[in-house]
Formats: sequence, C-alpha cells, structure tokens
Amino acid sequence: MEAKLVVILAACLLISFSNGDNAGDAQCTVKDLVVAQTTAPTQPGETYPKHVVTVKNTCVCMQLNVKMDCAGFDSSIDVVPAYTITPDGDNALCTLNGGRPVYGNGTVTFSYAWSTDISFRPVSSYMECSAAP
Repeated sequence: MEAKLVVILAACLLISFSNGDNAGDAQCTVKDLVVAQTTAPTQPGETYPKHVVTVKNTCVCMQLNVKMDCAGFDSSIDVVPAYTITPDGDNALCTLNGGRPVYGNGTVTFSYAWSTDISFRPVSSYMECSAAP
C-alpha cells in the first residue's frame, strides 16, 4: 500500500512540474502565426489584382514586432490599411502591424494590389504572455 502511495505522489508531482501553473508558461513561436492569402481577379479600371492577406495568431499569447519575409515588396505598393505591413528597407523583411501586438487568437488583415502575390512568411517575433490574475 505504501508503494502505491509513493507512486501516485510521484506521478502527481511529475504532472505538476510538466504542466506549469498558468498561461504564462505557454510558448508561442512564429509557427503560431498562420498566413492565408487570397487573390481577386482584376476589375475593370484596375491595373493589378487585389491580394488579401490574413495573419492569425493561433497561440493564446500576443506576439509583437512580427517580422515577415516579403522579398519583392516595396513602399510603392499600396497597402490597405497603410500601417499593417511596411518594408524594413532591406528588400527582404517587413514589419507587421507597425510592430504592435497580434493578440492571442487575433488576426491582422491587409490588402495590396500587385501583379503577383508576395510570400509573407513570418520569420521572427517577440512573444509576451501574462498569467491571469
């Protein structure tokens, strides 16, 4: 009987240490930022097709200063809303949402018009997660 009690106690301690005790233990990565892009056909009077990009943070924690691969994207491309994706000037990376947070389970959506779609692959971010009171 004593051996069973020791085994149960050890299992409880192991589970307690491995699970943590709050949401602050969650670890988000750029893999939690899911990008979906759709393209609408060019309408009469438009030069380029419209591309709509949605970035969803599937983690419960917010991610800030999100950097995305955006080779081929430059400041001459009109973006709506304008602040949502901006080139960093290196012709390789862009900053999403002006560096502001993409909240847990939240989305950021923007559109741009260009001849081809541009890969907006998340490459880095800063994760911030606080425990509930």
